[in-house]
Amino acid sequence: MSEAAEPKREKPEGWGDINSVLGAPLENVTGDASWISVICMWLTLPISCIQGIIGGLCQAFMAFFVLGCYCCQCIPQWLCCSGMGSAECGRPCILAPAWWRYVIGGLVALIANSKSRLALFIWEWKAFGEGDHYWHGEGYWAVKYQECSEITKSEQKRASAFGCIQACVPDLFATNILLFLSNDGPDSEWAHMRSALHCTLLDRGASWYIERSKKLRSLVAAEWPNPQLTDLSDTPRVRLMVAKCVFYMMFGVWLPNEDAEIMRGWRDNALYFVLPRLVHRFLFNFGIRKVKSLRANSVAVIEKHGLESFIVDINEKLPERYKRTPVVKLCDEMMFAVGFAGIGGTSACCETVGAFLQRKIPEEASAHLINFEKFPTIESMVEAFKNDPLSYIKEACRIDPPVTSATSVSKETRVVTLKGRKYTMPENTFHNYTLSMANRDPTVFANPDVFDPSRTELNMALTWNGAFGTPDDEKVYPRICPGRYLSLDVALALVGHVVGLDEGYSLP
Repeated sequence: MSEAAEPKREKPEGWGDINSVLGAPLENVTGDASWISVICMWLTLPISCIQGIIGGLCQAFMAFFVLGCYCCQCIPQWLCCSGMGSAECGRPCILAPAWWRYVIGGLVALIANSKSRLALFIWEWKAFGEGDHYWHGEGYWAVKYQECSEITKSEQKRASAFGCIQACVPDLFATNILLFLSNDGPDSEWAHMRSALHCTLLDRGASWYIERSKKLRSLVAAEWPNPQLTDLSDTPRVRLMVAKCVFYMMFGVWLPNEDAEIMRGWRDNALYFVLPRLVHRFLFNFGIRKVKSLRANSVAVIEKHGLESFIVDINEKLPERYKRTPVVKLCDEMMFAVGFAGIGGTSACCETVGAFLQRKIPEEASAHLINFEKFPTIESMVEAFKNDPLSYIKEACRIDPPVTSATSVSKETRVVTLKGRKYTMPENTFHNYTLSMANRDPTVFANPDVFDPSRTELNMALTWNGAFGTPDDEKVYPRICPGRYLSLDVALALVGHVVGLDEGYSLP
């Protein structure tokens, strides 16, 4: 006799349907990302490819693609069909060819720089004169430690932007995620959301967090028997375990493989989040469809395990003006944070640490930017980790950070120098601060390419959106990553299990 089917659980009142959230009207659709632009890009692809290949291999041409006639500035930028001129005009369809060649040039440059984002940033910085700023996407990027540090200490104005480009909302990115909210005071939406998230899912001092962290290592050991150091090169397995650990620490549920594989998709599909809408449409929205499916399935995992109450509780903690209707909209936003930052960021951290322990260059890094001279053998690497796991992880992530930059919005007009010429950046221009380059500023970090967990200035690194480990870091850096301790707890549990770290070790 077959077992009786489990009765269908009723969803909380006001929960809603995730498909209505994912199918909401599109935002941030510029003229050069219209379907007519995409069709024309396909029809003229050989011409754009030729220009893009030249620009992606020659820094002078890339600078011209962005700035136009930068030598004498005698021709208006829009007339040169430049990327900056197009951005200043709102990226209209008539200037779409500027972006066709620009995105192809950026892809070529990324491939030419070992597919390393940091190497690409440095290449672009050199293309624009090696000053305090360079241009990428729709805005200017700060590279020096002092400016990046000041931004992380400030009340930032934010917008729906990622990588200094307008984000695809709501089909790729969820709306109103913390990443897009301005931290402009204690009564801001950002402040209330962050507080609710921390109290419900990230409170390291709560009894439930302490209890879960104590059990985490044994759960990992049961799932991962007889580990070998080389297992850390098994990327799918590492990401699956990270997904299980992060979800457990936040929700108290150890996911079965089929659900963990869904959550692992936040790291597996990371590439799609950096692409502008023009490129997504050029690829017939293949990436957007995958991410929409990922978001819907992530919400389904919450529903499957009866965890809607967590989301409802968070929604109830919000002031009336910030409550989400339907509540599943908040669930989507929360799972975006859990998946994109929690699972994606922690996976990147574990992959980097695992590669370093084997004296390997991580897949998304460039060999000429990482020096292992202080640790000539794998044994010396493992010993360094066991001696000071926290410093080892911090230094690995300083050199190869999971988050390379963040996008704010200029609050005032300012003048920046690019390619030896001064350019006026109006108020509300996108302004990226490049954490990965600030972490290598030689005025702060001695021999910045050298991996050295014992360096005295290690806590100055801005890896977690602030100098993590400096006095009062939570107060000084208001947007410092709220899940930084959880990420480290998970990394220590996984990597510590593989290398045989004393189970009694815990973060200070």
